Amino acid sequence: IRFIIHAALCFISLNLFNFLLDSFMYEQFTYVPLNFFKINILHSNSISSHYGINGLMWYLTNGLPMIFLYRIPLLFVCLFGKCKPNYIYRMHLSIVCLFTISFYSLNIHKEFRFLTQLLPLLFILEAYGLDYCVTRKMNKQWMNELLIKGIYLSFIFHLLIGIYFSCYDRRGQIDVLHWLRKNVKSDSTVEFLMPCHSTPYYSYLHRQDVNLKFLTCEPNLSLSNKNNSYIDEADQFYARPIQSMENKLRQNRDYKNYYLIMFETLFKIVETTLVENNFIVVKQLFNSHIQHTLRHGKMIYVLTKQ
Repeated sequence: IRFIIHAALCFISLNLFNFLLDSFMYEQFTYVPLNFFKINILHSNSISSHYGINGLMWYLTNGLPMIFLYRIPLLFVCLFGKCKPNYIYRMHLSIVCLFTISFYSLNIHKEFRFLTQLLPLLFILEAYGLDYCVTRKMNKQWMNELLIKGIYLSFIFHLLIGIYFSCYDRRGQIDVLHWLRKNVKSDSTVEFLMPCHSTPYYSYLHRQDVNLKFLTCEPNLSLSNKNNSYIDEADQFYARPIQSMENKLRQNRDYKNYYLIMFETLFKIVETTLVENNFIVVKQLFNSHIQHTLRHGKMIYVLTKQ
């Protein structure tokens, strides 16, 4: 009961502070979590489903296993093992994590990043499970030695994975902004023909004399239009890439310094159209070895008109 009262007081205090701060910034009474719930859950056009639909158990079958990999058993050891230290504390953390994941599971759209705020708590639970495995007395000495070696190998494995995904995977989507910042002329127009949110924009470009354009992918926010055939601009472009490219080049033919940014997958499809319109490749950037959708590619191409 004390835990429930303490949690309720924290919930009320934090939400009251958020309400007052949001209302001050928006200059009207505003409660952002409620607006988020209304738009993403209660909206007649099911806004969240526009970005993907996942099953009810996705966080348990995909989310947590992908984040923790083979370390998942340590969480179960902490929850169901005979770990005596700080039992009440561990149960409180477990309840918070299970409640949050259960609540998130009610939304049909799920992402790994939604679990980010729970990772510190889950790491604590994992550490309790690891401590239990290390300190308990094994029947044989070689089992203890094997466990210790496994811990060191786990650290090395995660270090290498972290270095790869932080420094090499999808680096082209960042490097292209650095290249544009140093090489494009003033009053240039740069158009990103990529899936939505593939690259940062002015936050990395740091230039106000360059106009950036991109394919939009906003959901259907109209309450009156409940047409299930709604297609955003990015999907329309990729549905007919050659025709869409021809129309775009025709509309933007008056631009003096016009750059196109695209993945190699799209470049191979529209290469003939680009050559016919006197576009040349001025820069190729490595992006990633592994592609998570067919619209992404290993290389990124920067093109401009001769």
